Amino acid sequence: MSRSILKAVLVPLLAVGVASATFSADADAQQPVVTSSDLEPLLGSFRDHPLVSSSAVAVQVVNVETGDEVFSLDGDKTLVPASVTKAVTAAAALRTLGPTYRFQTEFLRDGDVNEDGVLEGDLYIRGTGDPSLVVEKLWKMFQDLQVEGIVEIDGDLIFDDSWFDRDHLVAGWRKKVDLAAGPAYFAPISALSLNFNTVSIVVAPGPKTGEPARVQLETPAKVIEIKSEVETVKKGKRSWIQIEREIDPKTHVVTFELEGAIPLEGDTERHYRSVGNPIAWTMSATDILFKQTGVKLNGRFKLAETPDDAELVVRHYSQPLHELLNHTNKYSSNFMAEHILKAMGAELKGDPGTTEKGLEVVREYLDELGIPREEYTIVNGSGLTREAKLAPSHVNAVMMDMYHHPQVAPEFMSSLAVGGVDGTLRRRFDESPGAVRGKTGSLNGVYCLTSYVRAKTGDTYAMTFFANDLRRSRPARALQDAIGESIMGWTGQMPEDDTK
Repeated sequence: MSRSILKAVLVPLLAVGVASATFSADADAQQPVVTSSDLEPLLGSFRDHPLVSSSAVAVQVVNVETGDEVFSLDGDKTLVPASVTKAVTAAAALRTLGPTYRFQTEFLRDGDVNEDGVLEGDLYIRGTGDPSLVVEKLWKMFQDLQVEGIVEIDGDLIFDDSWFDRDHLVAGWRKKVDLAAGPAYFAPISALSLNFNTVSIVVAPGPKTGEPARVQLETPAKVIEIKSEVETVKKGKRSWIQIEREIDPKTHVVTFELEGAIPLEGDTERHYRSVGNPIAWTMSATDILFKQTGVKLNGRFKLAETPDDAELVVRHYSQPLHELLNHTNKYSSNFMAEHILKAMGAELKGDPGTTEKGLEVVREYLDELGIPREEYTIVNGSGLTREAKLAPSHVNAVMMDMYHHPQVAPEFMSSLAVGGVDGTLRRRFDESPGAVRGKTGSLNGVYCLTSYVRAKTGDTYAMTFFANDLRRSRPARALQDAIGESIMGWTGQMPEDDTK
């Protein structure tokens, strides 16, 4: 299956002039030359690694120019891919939405503005799921509202989040500890999101030992309350902060209770936690902006859809999709991946955007690559789940398609972490910075990587390595690095056996 899929991806590209890689045969007669279509002599010894027998491991290496599978260790075996899923989501988004796609946030009005700058009607804030919208940008929109001549709203401020459904949690992940604690990587999803739907709790030492630490919110909001028992301790002591979250289901007020210690003259710390209800959070954070910008609201905050005849006043565009994907892939943002998935659903299948609609767009993309639907399971856009199953051969088909795609190849490549340089690979493959670009993925017991690896021969290989059922992640990482480094150092000749 894997070879046929890879050939199906490559054949159309060869038809438009993609050249196959070749190797020089000027090797020492005693040094066996291995062709680009077979790296088994170079990589075969890795089959005997203890990790292979103790865990579930699947690996496939493909020459991206020829489409040849040059090494496989259960390359068609489906395992949990974790955040490697984001590379698939990114590829589908670039193919369907395009690299210049931008999310929009709009202010619209349904009444006239009198000569005193009073809007005699309602103002609407309509979102389309911008995952990068932060309070500073929303503040600028209020400033622009005044530039457009509106200084007072006689009606209501109405929030419109209808572009997405209101299933705010990441599909396929209901881990009890995360539901309770609200880590930043499990932030809720909404068409009107703000500050990544997280709060930054700032903790700094008090003026004297034994006094309470200074604790505050970076972005104040009425729906967020802080209770702190963090104490300032002697200089040089260890800092420790424990945070518990409690959500009132009726008011959506989130209370964070902190306890711990921070040393005198110690560094200021920022702890990020997700909010409860995202629209309640956005409303509450927006309330502060009226005082800061001077715009007056006579009505109330409401949640409703924008009427079709509402008139646009201010529009804010996000960065283009290819720039958002840099953050998504390099730093493995679940929040951005899930928003992009729902945006695909809304744009191609009709609003409201849902996880299932977005997944159908991804499945249709994989259909084009010749990957049968019964061979895999995808659950969300980020990979934050144990229910998804992909094979390395499936992911390598995507990597092949992206590598050769004439419109989006550069954008996809630039979204990946660069070995030894940035993102989740900044501390890996650092002996040859830039020779590896990839997307990592990890959960407890899961450690995965898909990557492009440039060899010394000049050839580029797609290497996808999945490891599940791990007791520890370090051996999997070490084996991934060893295979990658072997390919990076590949010169077309087998190295000499120093044991002879």
